[in-house]
Amino acid sequence: MNNVSRQQPWGLTRSAPFTSTAVTPVDPFLVELDPTTQTGVYRDATTGQLIEAGKHGTNKQTSKTQKTGGGGDGKNPQPPDETPVTDYDTD
Repeated sequence: MNNVSRQQPWGLTRSAPFTSTAVTPVDPFLVELDPTTQTGVYRDATTGQLIEAGKHGTNKQTSKTQKTGGGGDGKNPQPPDETPVTDYDTD
């Protein structure tokens, strides 16, 4: 066996355990499941009061077809393709 030293890699010799002095933030709310509607309910973490979540960016998807292509030399035109186009409308 070679005389290879089994030292730690240089970077590990310079590292130290991480000690944080920062205060860990606490979420200001709790999320629970409403047993009737089976949806999430937000409550204030300190008072337990319900919190209105407000609008959260839901949308409605619509789909249309758009005729593309076609063409040809006029004598023997090609049929157009129908390409599906998806659109999103906000609620």
